[in-house]
Amino acid sequence: MKTFSWQTPEYAYKEKTSDWYWTVGIIAAALVVVSIIFGNALFGGVIAIAAFSLALFSSRKPPVVSVEVSDKGVKVGKILYPYPSLDSFGIDEERLGGPKLFLKSKKVVMPLVAVPIAHPDIAELREFLSERLSEETFEQTLMQAIFERLGF
Repeated sequence: MKTFSWQTPEYAYKEKTSDWYWTVGIIAAALVVVSIIFGNALFGGVIAIAAFSLALFSSRKPPVVSVEVSDKGVKVGKILYPYPSLDSFGIDEERLGGPKLFLKSKKVVMPLVAVPIAHPDIAELREFLSERLSEETFEQTLMQAIFERLGF
C-alpha cells in the first residue's frame, strides 16, 4: 500500500503591511457612512463587523495540516475525501503560492478543494492519483486571481 504524506500550511500566507489594514479600514468606514446616509444602518453594522473579522483573519498565520494520499482517499487534516466522493483531480505546479492539488468533489457545498503540495515527487503523486481519478485542468477564476493578488 503506497502512501504519500506531507505537512503544509493550510493556505499560503502573505504578510500584510499597516497600509493594507489602513486601506481596509478606510474602505469599510466609507461604506458604513454611505449605508447610514442611505438609511440602512444595519447594513453598515454588518460591513463594520465584516471588516473587523477580515482584519483579524488576515493577521492570523495558517495552521499546519497533515496531508495523506493513500488507497482510501485523500486526507487533509482530520477530513478524509474518499475516492468515490471525488470526480477528478488536477495538479497546478505553476501556482503563485507553490504547487497545488485540486480535488473536484461530487458534493454541492464544497465542490473544489485546494491543497498545497509539499511532496518532492509530484510526478509520482500524479501517477498514483490518475490510477484512481481522472485528471482535469482547473483554470484560475477571476475571484481567485484577485484574492491571491490581495494576499489571501
